Amino acid sequence: MPISYSIDSERGRVFATAQGPITYSEIVAHLEKERKDRGLPYSELIDAVEATADFSASEVRKVVERLRELGRRNALGPTAVVAVDDVAYGLLRMLEFLVEDVCDIRPFRDRAKAEVWLDAMPAPRPPAQR
Repeated sequence: MPISYSIDSERGRVFATAQGPITYSEIVAHLEKERKDRGLPYSELIDAVEATADFSASEVRKVVERLRELGRRNALGPTAVVAVDDVAYGLLRMLEFLVEDVCDIRPFRDRAKAEVWLDAMPAPRPPAQR
């Protein structure tokens, strides 16, 4: 699987790695697996330095819809994505703005800065009351 992860329940953090071309379907599969593993409330660090975006801006909007659905029933922890691919970084910035009322997602070019941001983030956002 192009996106793999481990959960550190003591730290309350998910560590994920994305490699190669990442599709919309793989993003949705990752979110669903993380939901089943009860990792959604944890902060997440995604290392995507070896990944490229193989999804479109319209598929970003579908990811937004999926995050909204998940946010209705689950607390969502903040997510930092370390991406060096310009297209992936741009699509992640788009995602960041579209989900700002649901969860915190932010792209970074530097892992250390991503970790500092995650460490400073408050508790996960509770499920939305809709």
